[in-house]
Amino acid sequence: MNNFTKHRIEIFGMNGCHDAIKSSLIHVNQIIIERHSPADNNNKMQLALDSISSNLIQKVDSEGFKKYIDSNRSQGIFMKAQAKTFTELPMIDKKDACYVVLDQVQDPHNLGQILRICAGGGIDGVVITDRNSVSMTSAVAQVSQGGFSKVPLYAITNINRAINHFKENDFWITSFENNIEAKDWYAIDLRGRSVLIFGGEGNGISKQVLKNSDFLATIPMSHQMNSLNVATAVSAIVFERLRQVLS
Repeated sequence: MNNFTKHRIEIFGMNGCHDAIKSSLIHVNQIIIERHSPADNNNKMQLALDSISSNLIQKVDSEGFKKYIDSNRSQGIFMKAQAKTFTELPMIDKKDACYVVLDQVQDPHNLGQILRICAGGGIDGVVITDRNSVSMTSAVAQVSQGGFSKVPLYAITNINRAINHFKENDFWITSFENNIEAKDWYAIDLRGRSVLIFGGEGNGISKQVLKNSDFLATIPMSHQMNSLNVATAVSAIVFERLRQVLS
């Protein structure tokens, strides 16, 4: 996976910064540590920082740290970095690989939550469109709580071409949409090589993508609601897939 772009991000907090330091998906540009802060006194963080060039690390007093970020949630660490977004889909060897494809998700909080969910659910990558979609941002990274550094993000020009790529690698394609032809989500076998497609906040999944999918599935709800937030829907399906894989 040599074809990628880099997005500048800023991160704060020990968990996110620690995961970024340890990740091959993140290039660290600068780390600011507040002296005598939780981050400065944390052994796990100090071990991670040992792998970073000392030229990239700056320790400052409390007043100096506030010039970078004034938040009690920072735990005394602030990072400037670059996150990789791949522009070419991978060749896949893993027999039970699973990718989540997002059709024009535009809310950075949704993408951040989805990356966090996918990291916890054992997903191998998240695919977005390079137009009309949110990309990697500081907000996405922060909301993901480290997920941005654990799950590869792919930005592609055309979802239908991506579907063809996955089909050529023996993947089953399932789109999740409220549709009269859709099966209940728990009736779909999500084991093996699987692609899970979810629509964005506005228009949902495009008609051609639905047509090119092997299966259509839906999450049944009471009549009081007819749809879920996309991150919530991803969470339900990703962890159902993990349950099936582990059972």
